[in-house]
Amino acid sequence: MRQFYLIGSIALGLLRVGSAQSVQYSAELGGFGASSAQNPFWLRTNQYGTVPLRESFGTLRLGISRPYAPRPDTTRKKRIDWGGGLYAVANAGPRPLPDQPALLVPDAYVTVRYRWLELFGGNRREVYGLGDTLLTSGFVAWSGNALPFPKVQLHMPDFVPLAFTRNRIAVRAGYAHGWLVNSYIQGSYLHQKYLYGRIGRPQARLNVYVGLNHQVQWGGRADYLIGTDLSVDGSLPTSFRDYLSLITGRYPDALQNNRFTTFDGTNRIGNHVGSYDLALAWTGRRESWLLYHQHMYEDASGLALQNVPDGLTGLRFLNKQTNPVRFRVERVVLEWLSTTNQSGATFDQMARYQGGDNYFNNSQYREGWSYRGHTLGTPFIAPRASFSEAVNAFTGGGYFPNNRVRVWYGGGSGRFRRGPLLTTRLSYSRNRGTFTQPYPTAFRQFSGLLSAQWNLYKKAPLWLTTALALDRGDLFPTSTGGSISLKKSW
Repeated sequence: MRQFYLIGSIALGLLRVGSAQSVQYSAELGGFGASSAQNPFWLRTNQYGTVPLRESFGTLRLGISRPYAPRPDTTRKKRIDWGGGLYAVANAGPRPLPDQPALLVPDAYVTVRYRWLELFGGNRREVYGLGDTLLTSGFVAWSGNALPFPKVQLHMPDFVPLAFTRNRIAVRAGYAHGWLVNSYIQGSYLHQKYLYGRIGRPQARLNVYVGLNHQVQWGGRADYLIGTDLSVDGSLPTSFRDYLSLITGRYPDALQNNRFTTFDGTNRIGNHVGSYDLALAWTGRRESWLLYHQHMYEDASGLALQNVPDGLTGLRFLNKQTNPVRFRVERVVLEWLSTTNQSGATFDQMARYQGGDNYFNNSQYREGWSYRGHTLGTPFIAPRASFSEAVNAFTGGGYFPNNRVRVWYGGGSGRFRRGPLLTTRLSYSRNRGTFTQPYPTAFRQFSGLLSAQWNLYKKAPLWLTTALALDRGDLFPTSTGGSISLKKSW
């Protein structure tokens, strides 16, 4: 009831300001269908948990948002302003499940901005990391693959130049506290922070970006923890002293006490996930290039680069030319993902770098780095429920039984002068299971998608979008599927 009250309050507030400032609306009606019970990978991936894993369905999607207003005499934003958004998805067809209800609300938030600083509250679709956000296969730590959950965040939405460097250095930073509501474990939280820097002025041809993001799932209570050495009476630590330990990554003062067991005492409290990011951006008159790498970590061994080369490496080409030609390639993204090293196969509790990182799995949080059945990080480390029967015959490995993968990915988009915008995504992976439950041979998987988008009405956005996708290989069930939707914005 609290969630519906919040949704109604945001919608009413946005409608009330509609006459004073431009409010944006959208409505979309569509349907998805597949040849098998499971929808193809690229139809459902990185969709913020709004596309069910199984069964054909129809969907209705409604959105309303209030962006920041420009000043009356210039294109610059007002010094202080507020905004908000609401986006709801209703799916008809699949049987509603606890993790996949018929009504989903990816966006329900309000924001307040003063100059370069923004305070945000609610849930909002977003990703974290350096890379191409439009056509990426999915950033390693926070990909936009799962349904957003509520949080409060103070951050810099854009890079802010430092005047004393003559604008040659700029920074972005953010700090957040979130609530993993309606989850398999009651009362668990998210700690999140990031810090990024840019070397080079915005108009420079070459810019260097560097930074990191850090997420921690912590706290909560679950019956499955009772009677184990993972918790005290089924509860995980939530004191302010414990919070200071997890945000700094330092060990707590004691190995165990009345709040936690030696598991937390030796693992810095909570489930840690993050990435070091590095990017080089070159901008020319006709095109721009972005080379980036996201190095993933979950503990001290990853922070100390003991798991090199694990992470996501990508190259993005962007065509800046707008000359009318019959067909123009607009964007191309090539990525390579490796997660096979994991600081070695052996976990050694007494070693300086313990090894056996076992990405996204966690003993205390039995569904690991996921939210409501969807991976929070790279979608190529997927939950067991999406795999074929042959893969699931190997029963070990945890909630993420396949976290040692190598993936080659290509994405591209191009536009006809008098025709649709075409987008394609192609991926090929070799999947080796986990160190605790390796597969005897690598399971191979190819997934692809081709979509076309037509603007049916030139005076106002009215988009018809069609897509065709398929899965072929050993990892997922063989499937061919498609979608069609009509979207109006005003």
